[in-house]
Amino acid sequence: MRDIDQIASTLVVLYPALKVTQLKVVHPGADDEDLWFFTHPASPFEVQLEAIAGNCPFLVESDGDNQRLVNTTVEEAVESVAAKLGLAPPRDRRPLLVDSGH
Repeated sequence: MRDIDQIASTLVVLYPALKVTQLKVVHPGADDEDLWFFTHPASPFEVQLEAIAGNCPFLVESDGDNQRLVNTTVEEAVESVAAKLGLAPPRDRRPLLVDSGH
């Protein structure tokens, strides 16, 4: 399973209204096929994750700030996406990693 699949599955379990999309338009010669976007109705922001082949490390960016983060684990990426969207952490404050079976 790719790391992006685990990140997306975990976040959707924790925040069911979360929308995850992958960039569909790919420009020849550009490195843009590995971009994913996360949005949530409770957040005015969009978070972008970028990685090669959907695996860590991830570059995490948001239109809510100018800070770029490099996450080297799935757990860090889950926490970063939720934080950049301004979503409250789960009650036990520990991210639940979900195996999507891929």
